[in-house]
Amino acid sequence: MSVSVSAKFSKKEMQTLDQVAEGLGLLNRSELIREAVRFYIALVNLDTVPRLRVLRAINELFKNSGRSAGELIQEVRAEDEI
Repeated sequence: MSVSVSAKFSKKEMQTLDQVAEGLGLLNRSELIREAVRFYIALVNLDTVPRLRVLRAINELFKNSGRSAGELIQEVRAEDEI
């Protein structure tokens, strides 16, 4: 089943979408938006603690803590073992 949804974006937002899609190697901004929605739905379906861990890892990636994604994943796994 396929559903079509409409959204309004500013010119600046559209440029950002195009840049991000290109940077990720996606075909176009529509593919980026589909992946973002899928990610959001998956995130919402997580329990609270795992969801907060994922959001913290994302936050760390964006604020350039100097740690790699692998290091952040190892940190979360180590917390799970405690």
